[in-house]
Order: sequence, then C-alpha cells, then structure tokens
Amino acid sequence: MGISVNWDPIEKPLTEFLESYSFTSNLILTPTSKFITESLIVLFFIVLSYETIYWTGIHLNLWEYHAKDIFTEVPIHCAHVYFRLNVISAKDLDQLEKYYSLKQHSTFNILKWNELNQLGSSLFKLRKFIRYHFEFSPEDFEMNENPEFGSTVIHLRRKILQLFENSKIYKEFHDKEYKDRDVLIFNKYDKEIDHKQDLCYLSKCNIETGNVIDCIIIY
Repeated sequence: MGISVNWDPIEKPLTEFLESYSFTSNLILTPTSKFITESLIVLFFIVLSYETIYWTGIHLNLWEYHAKDIFTEVPIHCAHVYFRLNVISAKDLDQLEKYYSLKQHSTFNILKWNELNQLGSSLFKLRKFIRYHFEFSPEDFEMNENPEFGSTVIHLRRKILQLFENSKIYKEFHDKEYKDRDVLIFNKYDKEIDHKQDLCYLSKCNIETGNVIDCIIIY
C-alpha cells in the first residue's frame, strides 16, 4: 500500500499568497510553473529550518560540527584577555561548582539571577570581582612547542598568582603558601579548565582574544 501525503494545508495558503502579488502570480500561471515555484519555496524553508536548528545546536553545544575531524580549525592566537578575580575558602569548593553550574544555565533566565547573586554573596571573599587585563607578549609563549598558538593555561595560572601576590588584597590572605593548583580558571563558557589541561594552549580551551573570564583563588 502506497503512502500519500496531503499537501493541501501547505499548498492552498501558499498559492493564495503567491496569487496576491502581481510579480509572483506570473510564476504560477501553468501547472508546471506552479509546481516548480511552490516546490522551490517549500524546499527553501526546509533547508532554512534545518540550518537554523543545526547551527543553533552547535552554538549551544548541544552537538558538534559533523566534519570537525576533517576540517580542523587552527586555534587563534590569544593576544590579550580580561579576567575577573575573586577568592574563596577551600571548604566552599562544592558551592563554587554549584555557582558556576547555575551561572551556565541562567544566562537568559532572569528568575535565576537573584539566586546566583545570593549564592555569590555568601561564597566569595571579595564583595566585588576585581577586573584585570593581560596582554601577552612574545616572552609569554616563545618557549612553547608551538608558539604560534600563544600562551598556555599553566602560564596564565602563574601570571594570575603572581599578580595576586603582588596586589593590595593579598595582605588579607597572606597566611598561606599558594600553588598553581590554588588558581582556578573558567573559560568564556564559565566552565572550569581542569589542571589536566595545564599544558594546553588557551585558544584550545575556549579562551580567545578579548574574552572576559573568571579566575578564582582558593584560600
């Protein structure tokens, strides 16, 4: 038994629309021209819908580009980056994970903003994040195996730690010897960059030129 599709719900309003304009009514004067015109219009909207859903899904990290293993992207050199610095207690790491999980899912959810602010107020040692700017010079990456990719995660951790220890706020938290592992870095998607990625280049960890990222010191 064959399968038939009823196109009337689509064809009728589409035909009425084309007939309502003089410059499109000429395209459906004959059955053949009508079939070709309406088929092309329907095909256009099918392709448009597919592409919109496909690229929106990639942008939202719901799925990956189908040919990413064939057409690999060359990471863009990270020339400079802005970062927001704050401090937390080591006992609050679970709360920090909750904070950034909430932040990732509340970008467009106004109802979650108040909860995020309340959690941040009880979590962070500094009332406000302190914003800094790093501009990378050749000295920051010329020693790397592939200097054209720029600086690495571990190099950024050490620069942040050095800046923190030379800042005015350090006197409030000076009673501890800090290590690289005490510096947490979150990329432009608010996802923590694991210490296993310390030797990776910033551009491969979703930290690109001009991004604003968060850096947290564990006290």
